[in-house]
Amino acid sequence: MGIITLQSFNRLNDWSREMNFPSDTKPTIKDVARACGVSVATVSYVINGTRVLKPDTRERVLKAMEEMNYHPNAVARGLSSKKVHTLGVHCGVIHSHEFFANPYASGILQGVLKRAAQEGFDVTLFSRRWENAVISLPSLSDGRTDGILVIAPSLDSDILLSLSSGPMPLVAISATPHARIPTVDVDNYQGMRIVIRHLVELGHRHIAAILGDDDLASFEPRRQGIHDALAEAAIEPRPDWIMTSRFSGEWAFEQTSALLRASEPPTAICAGNDTIALAIIDAARCAGVSVPQQLSVVGFDDSPSATLVSPNLTTVRQPLREIGNCATGLLIDRMRGHRVADDERPHLLSPELIVRGSTSAVPYARP
Repeated sequence: MGIITLQSFNRLNDWSREMNFPSDTKPTIKDVARACGVSVATVSYVINGTRVLKPDTRERVLKAMEEMNYHPNAVARGLSSKKVHTLGVHCGVIHSHEFFANPYASGILQGVLKRAAQEGFDVTLFSRRWENAVISLPSLSDGRTDGILVIAPSLDSDILLSLSSGPMPLVAISATPHARIPTVDVDNYQGMRIVIRHLVELGHRHIAAILGDDDLASFEPRRQGIHDALAEAAIEPRPDWIMTSRFSGEWAFEQTSALLRASEPPTAICAGNDTIALAIIDAARCAGVSVPQQLSVVGFDDSPSATLVSPNLTTVRQPLREIGNCATGLLIDRMRGHRVADDERPHLLSPELIVRGSTSAVPYARP
């Protein structure tokens, strides 16, 4: 068989188009190799960057690929190299249709996408919620990704245990520290400590908290941060005033209404996220309680909604993009086989209190 030159290949394509023949046949790596007069292995080296070649050889191959409109098949590359240069993201307890509308998840994803692009990786978002290892594990470990990033898994889920038992690199965000899995999160304990300290400095001593779901890893360090900060201020913590709720704000309106009906209501309420905080403000207004004159409210996250409400919301800023960036960097390092001695310790990023108009000095003194 004679050698197919690049010119003859292009003439064949032109002739096929003139005759209106269907162009279903795509050029293969073998076609590129024949057109350049090199081996298939040489073309593969150019595609994968696994060998140092002569500059003119590399340029000839790249030019042929461009002119022939040849695009390497990612699946085929993955089969040969056992790498697909893709990382997977599983959104834990967040429904897939809510992922991009959720300020927490979307903020993290922005950091993930930016770091992945910088490192030359694609991202696959797994849309199905985790049920159990038998039902859900196969789709996450079928070779579509080289590693998995899990965001905010519930404490009763076996997703981390199931994935960590396999060979695929794994990193988690907002998860209970695991001996074999690097975790990244904001320092939730310190986040709530700075909230309580801010309120105490304003003179508040009757402080309640409506936190999020208690089946997530963030709940306990936040609860402990509130408890310890109150104790430091010589304020007796009231267990019935530290409540679980839904991060969607679903229960917060009724919980706030009940608190405000008490004979001795709180003068301040801190929330598990900004959505809960907005529900607290709404309930206060419906009860005829003004914010912040009669009730101070503090959120958590510093989502875009924090500056859309009046008064603007005092809140704890989570460095969500930095969390996503850091977790992605750790995962890519593990996907490349790089390990450091302390990469399995929790990586906690610092929170920042953003003081706005929803908090003020206590309106009147109480014993």
